[in-house]
Amino acid sequence: MIRRCTALAALADSGLLIAAVNRGDRHHAWATQHVLAARVQRTRIAVPDLIVGEAFTKLRYDRRVSPRKDASVALSVFKLVDGIPELFDVRPLGRGAYQRARDILAQYIDQSFSYVDAAVFAVVDDDPTLDQILTVDGRDFSIYRFAHSVEIVVP
Repeated sequence: MIRRCTALAALADSGLLIAAVNRGDRHHAWATQHVLAARVQRTRIAVPDLIVGEAFTKLRYDRRVSPRKDASVALSVFKLVDGIPELFDVRPLGRGAYQRARDILAQYIDQSFSYVDAAVFAVVDDDPTLDQILTVDGRDFSIYRFAHSVEIVVP
């Protein structure tokens, strides 16, 4: 199910982080709305550390955003999640995440999931309190069958 609403118990995908720090992103207003709403409601947004790294990498190698010799825009994603620890719950991947992600990729061999997508699926499956995923692209998340009910929140 894909819906448009405010996050409650949510996990952020890299698209939310990228849009939040990049004012030129077409989903910037949507991303900042969700970040600000979570802050006002005093709810936390879980972010696997792998997602923060993916957001940095995507921002760093997008020449429309990061000039070749200046990583400051890309580094701002770390400032965002580290600068508001009461809002962002940066989580390391747990033991067994590698194997779980690999198993998911093998099970969904006919899909174009990335390793990071599969790792996120495993994180969400392992935490039943995560009932929403904030993402700018819900296609892969709507295909995967989570272990519990999960709402995919898109712009």
